[in-house]
Amino acid sequence: LKLFWLKAQDQQRVPRPPSITMPLAALINATAKAGPLLHNASEVATATGGSSSFTDTALASPPWWEPDSFGLALVVALVSTACWGSWSNTAKAAGSCMNFAHFYTDFCLGTVLAALVFFVGPGMLHPGWPEVDFTRCLFALAAGAVFGVANLLLTTGIALAGLSIAFPLCIGTGLVLGTVLTYLVDRRGQPALLFPGVFLALLGVLANAKAYASLHRSKQSAASEGNSHVESSEEESGDGGAHDSETSASSSSASAAPPSPSAARNVVMCIIGGVLMGCWAPLSTSAMKGQEGLSPYFSFLCFTVASMAMGLAIIGGQQCGFAVMPRVGPITSTSEYFGLPFVLHGWGLLGGSVWALGTISNLVSGGPLGFALSYALGQTAPVVAVLWGLLLYHEFDGAPRQAVVFLVAMFVFFVSAITLLCLGGR
Repeated sequence: LKLFWLKAQDQQRVPRPPSITMPLAALINATAKAGPLLHNASEVATATGGSSSFTDTALASPPWWEPDSFGLALVVALVSTACWGSWSNTAKAAGSCMNFAHFYTDFCLGTVLAALVFFVGPGMLHPGWPEVDFTRCLFALAAGAVFGVANLLLTTGIALAGLSIAFPLCIGTGLVLGTVLTYLVDRRGQPALLFPGVFLALLGVLANAKAYASLHRSKQSAASEGNSHVESSEEESGDGGAHDSETSASSSSASAAPPSPSAARNVVMCIIGGVLMGCWAPLSTSAMKGQEGLSPYFSFLCFTVASMAMGLAIIGGQQCGFAVMPRVGPITSTSEYFGLPFVLHGWGLLGGSVWALGTISNLVSGGPLGFALSYALGQTAPVVAVLWGLLLYHEFDGAPRQAVVFLVAMFVFFVSAITLLCLGGR
């Protein structure tokens, strides 16, 4: 807008403001003689003295929708935070009525359908700038494949190792590694503020895990006390023999069940998931960077297709006995999937759509903000998930004092992290 205003002023022979630098004035003179605003990155670099950082910033508006100010881009990035922290509610709503493999299949399908809608709607069917290099699709496909594996490792780690172990190992590693690698690809923002903000967000993730661990221990101790009271009452009523037979039967069935993965295997699985979770963002940034990059909408469409293919391949292998990671839930079949009522399918589709809205918001806001900043803001989503747990599910009702202290610390860390990240993006 400033360039267009200066061009109009120049045509009306109005003196330029004294703050205009010589390279920018040369660019205005070039555009006044040539007519339309320069769209080619090489021409812009020539007019401005050949600054490579300047060429990465689009002077002309893209042919797809994108936030046109820092404030709006910041709001869009926070939409990704809200969506990434909210989509798991659909999995809780489906509950035990739906096999995890069925839910994840619908989740992947929902992401692809939502990405297609975004590409047709605000993406306006533009794959990229006129100079787009379609070999960049390989970066987007690789990012989707990596995320497909990382997301399954995260969900499997939470199911087997618990939230207190899987969350800091997977989300914490992904937050730090993803932001650092993305910043190396797209060096925008002030690292003196960005990385302290990332560190505070990591502390928030750790405090979140500690709060849930304290809550889990409290519930376990309460349950064990309740069981001891029940056993003592049964012994007094003379039903101890029946209880012993039930206990022996349950122990024999437990011994017949397949052994669960070891704790060391769970930790390694969560760490691998965190490393992979930190790798999809720089790959996606490489797909969209510069005038030859893909549009965020087309890149996301490629991303979701690859993620769905990878996820369904892993889940299908688990059902057929070719598991590359432990299976969550019992073995199921295709006939059971198609026999589910539409309402249950709707939960998975809705969850995928909400996650897709958050991810496309993160990618679109990365253009004006910088992809490292938008990714780091999105990874503060655990604070939203905790708010859902507090307000909707009342997960911390009757929680011990230690859990409440960790919750307060988590909110302080995340609010401070978001503040530093926003300031670092200026």
